[in-house]
Order: sequence, then structure tokens, then C-alpha cells
Amino acid sequence: MKNIFEDTGYLFLYDKFNYQFYVSGLFDSLDQERIISDFLSAFAFDEKNTLFFDDFSFYFNCFHYSQQKQQMLDFLRTDYDDHIC
Repeated sequence: MKNIFEDTGYLFLYDKFNYQFYVSGLFDSLDQERIISDFLSAFAFDEKNTLFFDDFSFYFNCFHYSQQKQQMLDFLRTDYDDHIC
């Protein structure tokens, strides 16, 4: 996981929240590391601005939920939906 944060330029977040990631289990239930990478790429975190772990985890959970919902909608969408009047 440290590599993901480093590759996206957010190693400072990993260093800051590493213990909280472990204790909270925020990323434990994830099957895909791509979700973490996509989240870090989608958000703009600045090292100079104060960020609390509760805020970070809230943003991540919202992002993860929206990704799951989009995948479900894509799965349920059929090919013929565009042709229905």
C-alpha cells in the first residue's frame, strides 16, 4: 500500500495515517488496490493544509461507495435499455 501512496505523490499521507489505516482497517476489506489509487488520483490533498484521519476516511468511504454503486448500475444496465421508448 505504501507504493500506491508513493506513486500518486501522497507518501506524506501514508506516513501521517499509517497507524490509523492499520487500527481502523479502512483498506482491509478492499479486493482491489486500484480503488485506492483511483481515489488518490481523483482527490487533491495538500501537505500544507491540515487533514484529519476522520476526514480522509470519510472522503474515501464516499468515493468507494460511489464506485461500487456505479459498478452495480453498469452491471444491471442491459444492452437494449437505449432502445426502450
